[in-house]
Amino acid sequence: MGKRMRRRTGLTALFWRYLLVTGGAVVLLAVLWWGGLSALLRSGFVLPAGTAAGQADGLVRALEAGELTPAELPHYYRWAAFDGSAQVVGQRGMDERHLGYARAALGGDRTLHGFPYQQYHRSAQLPDGTVCLLQFDYSMPYGSPALQGRLPEFQTCATAVLLAGWLAAGALSTRHFAGLLRRDAALLTAATGAIAARRLDVPLDGGTRVRELGESLAAMEQLRQALARSLSEQWAMEQERTQALAALAHDLKTPLSIVSGSAELLEEDALSPAQRERVDAILRSAGRIRDYMEQLRALTAAGGPAEVGGRATAELSALAEGWAAAGRGLCAPRGLRFSLDCPASRPCTLFRSELDRAVLNLLDNAARFTPEGGAVRLSAYVEEAVLTVAVEDSGPGFSPEALARAGRGFYTGDASRPREGHMGMGLTFARQTARRHGGTLELSNTGRGARAALTLPL
Repeated sequence: MGKRMRRRTGLTALFWRYLLVTGGAVVLLAVLWWGGLSALLRSGFVLPAGTAAGQADGLVRALEAGELTPAELPHYYRWAAFDGSAQVVGQRGMDERHLGYARAALGGDRTLHGFPYQQYHRSAQLPDGTVCLLQFDYSMPYGSPALQGRLPEFQTCATAVLLAGWLAAGALSTRHFAGLLRRDAALLTAATGAIAARRLDVPLDGGTRVRELGESLAAMEQLRQALARSLSEQWAMEQERTQALAALAHDLKTPLSIVSGSAELLEEDALSPAQRERVDAILRSAGRIRDYMEQLRALTAAGGPAEVGGRATAELSALAEGWAAAGRGLCAPRGLRFSLDCPASRPCTLFRSELDRAVLNLLDNAARFTPEGGAVRLSAYVEEAVLTVAVEDSGPGFSPEALARAGRGFYTGDASRPREGHMGMGLTFARQTARRHGGTLELSNTGRGARAALTLPL
């Protein structure tokens, strides 16, 4: 037989249960306390609170008749004897405070004094002419004179014991029911932490004791499942997109090879200037398509950059010279001036093949958008263990929209920069390369044109 599921309790029922359990404990303790007190009264360990008041009148008559002396009064009375001039000639159990109450009563003051117990007085005219003033209260005295003098006042102690029991019962009950809420709250906290940490493959524990908290946890479990499905679907879509782009790049190779081969064959024939110009345009366009295909293949592979080789160490000057050679090759056919600024060399450990491709993309973008007769400048330097590779041009610069959206795949800029259209993947790959190095790609406009800078911590 399977394990029986524990029935959940609603918050309202839980609070009612708390009140009933706590109230029941209070009543039970009160009954036990009263039973214990009754047993002590029956055993004579303590006497009823009205014992002194009930015997006072009879004791006064006995004192006045000379049948009893003040010293023979029961131990739960305090007394003082006064002569005709109101001087104390004898007393028992009287301190200055109680003696003051007695003098006031002797003078006719009927006000009740004393705390926590008010003091009552009875006077007796003794046969020797002195006045004996009996003082008592409505507390419960011990049955034994020895106990009365050694133990603390019984009634206050008994009340304190009852209150302490009630407090203990309330504390234990509160701790128990708060523990139930605390445990369920811990489940909710753990669930939110798991979702925040994107641990979406582990079902959330639904073993709550409170129904409302269990419903909240169930809603969070539904949220986890929805997020897991969404991420799974998103990942599948990304994989399908990557595979489709890779297949497209592969499928374009055959028609591109046919176009390039046919144009190269035509180039060997005797062509008129106009025909040769058209063949050159075909070859240039085929070369650009080949570049686009390489960028497209690199972009689809960049979804997992850690798979594209490891770091290598090279001198900055050697890297810069290689980039400069490519930059001159891009600028010369377009009638652009190219310059290199690399003030010092030092060893740099980085993902070289990816960085080479990223810098060439920046140089290609600069060459494409710089008008004939303009200039492209490459800077490479290290400051405070950060490598900066910047490409500046004298073109029209970036529009505000391009600054906001450049670096997203397939964003080609606005209509103000239509020269030799491109697929918008160069800046995307450069940004991904910078992120893999733990750096950034910063785009900005200078007073003369555009600037794209890779900043890479070494």
